[in-house]
Amino acid sequence: MRSVRINLSPTVFAGRRIAAVDELKGVGILLIIIYHSCGVLGAPNTIHGEIGVDIFLLLSGFTQALTSAEMPLGRFALRRFLRIYPSYWIALGLFIWMHYRYLGIVRPWSSIWQHIAGVHAFSRQETFSDFTYAFWFVSMIVAAYVAFACIRRHLDNLSLVFAVSGLLTVTAAVVYQVNGNEAGLRSLAIRIPSFFAGVVAGRLLGAGTAEIRFNLLLGLGLICFYYLTFFRGITCDYTLPAIGFVLTWIGFRWLVLKIPLGGALLASFSLLGLISYEIYLFHQPLIRDYNLYVYHVILHVPAPTHEQLLTGIFLALGLTLAVSVAVHAVVARAFALLGGDATRRLPAGAG
Repeated sequence: MRSVRINLSPTVFAGRRIAAVDELKGVGILLIIIYHSCGVLGAPNTIHGEIGVDIFLLLSGFTQALTSAEMPLGRFALRRFLRIYPSYWIALGLFIWMHYRYLGIVRPWSSIWQHIAGVHAFSRQETFSDFTYAFWFVSMIVAAYVAFACIRRHLDNLSLVFAVSGLLTVTAAVVYQVNGNEAGLRSLAIRIPSFFAGVVAGRLLGAGTAEIRFNLLLGLGLICFYYLTFFRGITCDYTLPAIGFVLTWIGFRWLVLKIPLGGALLASFSLLGLISYEIYLFHQPLIRDYNLYVYHVILHVPAPTHEQLLTGIFLALGLTLAVSVAVHAVVARAFALLGGDATRRLPAGAG
């Protein structure tokens, strides 16, 4: 079989901080907050802030390809576990208690253990959105890291990466569609290519070498998207716009640095990006469920106005920031005290 060998000069290197990555995480979480806030206010989803999730996935795939391809499997698994689960378990435990204490909601044990394991998004649609809809992302990223762990020693073979991306996407999309899980289809399945697009970018920009082999693997990977588009009516329509958003940000950030306070603006996005995962975990129930709870139960306002809801959103976001900073610091500090390399590097938060 013929192949095309790609040889580039590496432009990013493992171990160096990439300012644009943290900034883009900050931009991504801001877009998601706007998207969820529009849902609370009943406002039109004009800018489609949900694309922030795909920005996260692109950046995650990028940083994994850049930093974890040659890492021993045990260390890779430990780093990914520490990055995902402790903050998530704190958020999950908090909302299990708050839902019971304030909303009178008791979740079945089947949902609780699936959420603890982080596999709830691969279950029934009812379980997919228990506690808070945003938690599906945990299942998505856990599955993406498992897939990456299987192929990370073979990232030079881009045909393999395309094949894994296509096969995982078509499998998830068809299973969700057959089982009538529209949430899983639209939120999770069609976003799988975003992670692997980041992996390809990380490989090319980090190692500088890759190979596209015109073989069965490449054909299978590409034909999966043909099958989804023409036989299932499913398109993966977030990945390309997310790539465009990332490239545009990188292309224009030097202009931002030239304007007054431009550096401070980028630094603000970078700081937001460092705690973006914790913000993602905590913000949605606070700006939606407990915002309404305060008005309905405490203030006895049965139909809060848009201005009242917006005030509640800003207050909830202030609380979210405080909680996110505290959780990020506590988790990072606790693991740093363990003395392992994986824990000492955790606060950097790439990936």
